[in-house]
Amino acid sequence: MVILGNDGVMRDLAGLRGTYRLIEQTDSALELIGKSFSELSVPKAKFYLDAPVSNSGRLYGRILEHADKWDMPVEVELVPNADVVLCNMERVVSSDSVIIDRCISWFNLSRKIINDYIKDAWIVSFK
Repeated sequence: MVILGNDGVMRDLAGLRGTYRLIEQTDSALELIGKSFSELSVPKAKFYLDAPVSNSGRLYGRILEHADKWDMPVEVELVPNADVVLCNMERVVSSDSVIIDRCISWFNLSRKIINDYIKDAWIVSFK
């Protein structure tokens, strides 16, 4: 199930807090991210991952594996607190409302991907 919030952002109900594990959908999600970046002519991307979150190192590696197929430079950085970094940036991709409210500018990539590629998504709207 995907929730469409009042802010227009789509969020899943995984409820991940302080933990992450690679799942079957991780690779599919990364493929769709790369495809969307290409369609949008994104010149480069930098992923910030929370170092204290379990399996962030594995996700780091998986992102780089997929990024090798993308026609753009990609960096991945493990940081102590990604929220702090992202809150002061522009052109942020996130579904975290705290980050969206504080960053300079953001793009709703999750909504683009779901609307464009996941036609059978079960979406519950709170708009």
